Amino acid sequence: MASLKEIKLKINSTKKTKKITAAMKLVAAAKVNKMQKLIKAARPYANGVKQLYTQLQGCLDQEELDQNPLLKKVTKVNSVLLIVISSDIGLCGPYNANILKLARKRIKDLQSEGLKISLLTIGRKATDAFSKIVYKEQGIDVVRSYINLQTKPSLEVVEEISKFSAERFTSSEVQKVEIISTRFISMVNSVAEIKNFLPVEKPQSLANSVQSGDVILEPNARALIDTLTPMYLNNTVYTDILDATTSELASRMTAMNNASNNADAVINKLLLSYNKARQSAITQEISEIVGGSAALA
Repeated sequence: MASLKEIKLKINSTKKTKKITAAMKLVAAAKVNKMQKLIKAARPYANGVKQLYTQLQGCLDQEELDQNPLLKKVTKVNSVLLIVISSDIGLCGPYNANILKLARKRIKDLQSEGLKISLLTIGRKATDAFSKIVYKEQGIDVVRSYINLQTKPSLEVVEEISKFSAERFTSSEVQKVEIISTRFISMVNSVAEIKNFLPVEKPQSLANSVQSGDVILEPNARALIDTLTPMYLNNTVYTDILDATTSELASRMTAMNNASNNADAVINKLLLSYNKARQSAITQEISEIVGGSAALA
């Protein structure tokens, strides 16, 4: 059994750890509340842009859509760019593990199809994971990475990411761009998912599309959709980063709450061991005193 001094040191150390995890939980809770408000404010605009964009796509046939390099139908895919969104720091439960696991699975699936893969990483965890030599030996390069972004991404960074992806697509360096990120559902639930980014696919259901007799489009649907496409791409990147950041903070808050609860359990167990060891020491001292007294008598 450990000595009283060793047990007391463990108790003090665990209490200090609990203070840190409790503080991190409070910080994450404050940040995630702000992010939830930000997402709530951003989603109406995001949904409006998506709905309008979908309706305009319904006004054009595939031949007209093909005239826009970002909307053209790709007949053969040889190379894919994956945008992987992770966090810069850990201590957020399974958040990063889920994203990296899904990204690795997607890479294996694409490799089995004989496709060339390149990566654009957002967050230090994804950057470090896919910058390892094992991926370089497979011909998988991180062509661009972003770390230490603000909780709310700046418009300049969002535009840079979408513009870079669009340039690689229009130059035929890649024929497909996908985003691997985490969609925020609730404080205790988020889902890692793969989303198509480029080419912008025409929705399967266009029941609510604008038809030529419904409204007057000025100058025309083609010109409007060309103008809206960059806005649509920027909006997609922006909302995906917001969702990922909110999921990260919610996961960190839950992880730190669990860590604090575990620390309480460890402290209680150590206190029980401490009391038992202390009682044993007292009993032994009394026995020695009684034994000494008996010997003198």
